[in-house]
Amino acid sequence: MKILSSPLGWKIFRSLEKPKCPMDLAKEIGIHEQKVYYYMRKLRDSGLVEDAGEEMRHGTLAKFYRIKDHAFAFRLEGAAEERVDMTHPEYRKNLDPFVKDGKINFTIIIGSPDPHGPWKERALDSPTAIDLSLFLGTFASGLSGVPNYKLDTEAREADLSGNLILVGGPVANMITNRINDKLPIYFDIKTRNIISRVSKKTYSEDENGFISMIDSPWESGKKILIFAGKRFPGTRAAILAFIRDTDRIMQGNRFDKKTTSRVVRGYDMDGDGVIDSYEIIE
Repeated sequence: MKILSSPLGWKIFRSLEKPKCPMDLAKEIGIHEQKVYYYMRKLRDSGLVEDAGEEMRHGTLAKFYRIKDHAFAFRLEGAAEERVDMTHPEYRKNLDPFVKDGKINFTIIIGSPDPHGPWKERALDSPTAIDLSLFLGTFASGLSGVPNYKLDTEAREADLSGNLILVGGPVANMITNRINDKLPIYFDIKTRNIISRVSKKTYSEDENGFISMIDSPWESGKKILIFAGKRFPGTRAAILAFIRDTDRIMQGNRFDKKTTSRVVRGYDMDGDGVIDSYEIIE
């Protein structure tokens, strides 16, 4: 508790309710950046803050940190233990309207594993929706109905009227295909590259993916959340970034904060062939 007893340490700690990098924090508080690094190192070593992703800034890698736990308790020696699970408060707000009043309030639409559509593609990235579903389920106390998913080949107009989560790009998921030209970040069907209307950049690596949230064109007041990658690794990176950094992902694109669309790149840090880390590119 020594680090938190310092007025400056406490101020820095409280400022990390949302992910921030030391450079931004120093400007916000009005102190030298080295002081922020000193306290940040102490907070991290004490287990009070945790890593919250990375972002390229003027050719250098800026690391973000956030508060690890939002509540503390002291337990006297010999007192009985009781486990209490607490939800990160920011997640509930950012997941609205997909989780509403403790209920799942969406349908996930994944691409069919069979050859389908103009390109006769098999959707190979649909299994990543399992991790996404498990994550979203932790914020709900129950289901609004079963099943909560559809294959794109099964989805009819009536199935598109609510909030939707689409997994897969426009070549493998025909529902994504129908709104591809409306997305701030979309796929060029000919080159299979990801194009950002926000930054005017093109992303062509297999590990590139994106997350976008838009208003539904099928029903007023409803939202659509899309996870897609150039290949399977890109889709996995997009979902991994969303699970680990929900609040930061939903803050909006750094080129336009009003646009809830982010581009990520996945990395296989331990060399086992599975994407286990990511970088938010924009």
